[in-house]
Amino acid sequence: MNTNKKTPTSCLLSVIALGIPSVSNADVSLTSGSDWKASVSGSLPVFMVISDFDKGDEEKATRIMSGFNPVNLTFHVSAPEFNGVTVSSHVQIDTHLQGSQTQNSGTFESRVAEIKVSGDFGTFNVGKGFGIFNSSAIGDLGSGMGVGLLGGGADTGNATGGRIGTGYVYANFNPRIMYTSNDFNGLSFKVGLFNPEEPSNAAGAVETALPRVEGQVNVTFTSNSADIKLWSGFMWQEVELIVEDVDYDMRGIDIGFHLDVGLFGLTTAYTDTSGIGADGLYGFDAIADADVDGSQWYIEGDIVVGKSTFGVSYGEGEQDAHTSPFVVPEIKNELTMLFLRHKVTPNLTVMGELQKYESTTTSVTTTKYNAAAFGFQFDF
Repeated sequence: MNTNKKTPTSCLLSVIALGIPSVSNADVSLTSGSDWKASVSGSLPVFMVISDFDKGDEEKATRIMSGFNPVNLTFHVSAPEFNGVTVSSHVQIDTHLQGSQTQNSGTFESRVAEIKVSGDFGTFNVGKGFGIFNSSAIGDLGSGMGVGLLGGGADTGNATGGRIGTGYVYANFNPRIMYTSNDFNGLSFKVGLFNPEEPSNAAGAVETALPRVEGQVNVTFTSNSADIKLWSGFMWQEVELIVEDVDYDMRGIDIGFHLDVGLFGLTTAYTDTSGIGADGLYGFDAIADADVDGSQWYIEGDIVVGKSTFGVSYGEGEQDAHTSPFVVPEIKNELTMLFLRHKVTPNLTVMGELQKYESTTTSVTTTKYNAAAFGFQFDF
């Protein structure tokens, strides 16, 4: 048995490749004499969140809860290389710290269950895993290891929202067949077919005859003075509401970049969608999302001082009002975050966060709160 250390950069790249929304800086592995390899990695985040809702729930609360990432444990098994091809499997189990009403009913789920086939041709992922569209935007520092939006109110029991609806559309975990190219001097791309989402609350059946298509191009430039990462992606899926006799598409494009210059970092991302509302969730609401035009964006700056990272982040999610095929309101969500990440040990990170959130529907504030979070995350 041995412990394989990884750099933070290689960890983040591995996380994005696997579709695992957690940063592990080590794994515990076993290697057999026949070159079979097995390993386990994961993370355990715990936050104390103090919130004050003066619109919406109108409740003050202190809760110990999960952050944007739930507790996760991932098992990896890799077969010996054969004719230049390596086949491996990855299965992740996740659970959540619960809210005030469900103390002893933590739910387990499997977010990742896939076969990975890699070689000179690139990599195929077959099974359930993280989406492609907006996946690079989700790798921000502020919400990636933090709390972000308290989408369930003061008594949020499951994982929190990060910047879903205030900066990006959630990539989600779905069965898919995905191809990722090898790196060509900093250029790589992904494309995949995903199980389509079937929106709820339609009067009758929802038909999705074709899979959802997602793709993304990533470009990396590295020099002695700066590193920059650029990305752009797309998503498309058709939806038919049988009883309402309405056909519409869920589609989107996004673009973003991350820049590192010395101790300073800057990230910004923009997403434009149709059939996806201000909440940044696709496939959940047939009535509210049909043909609605939405957008998400955020900007984040950070500075690294020794083992600490300080940052500030602001983002919005919006949708336009319309009356056809259904009546939907204009919505604007805003989230501001100040955050701190400090490495106590290579495996233990202390995290602090201050945030302010406001949601306005047709010029009326419907949800407003301030919150402070303090927590730890253990990675292995």
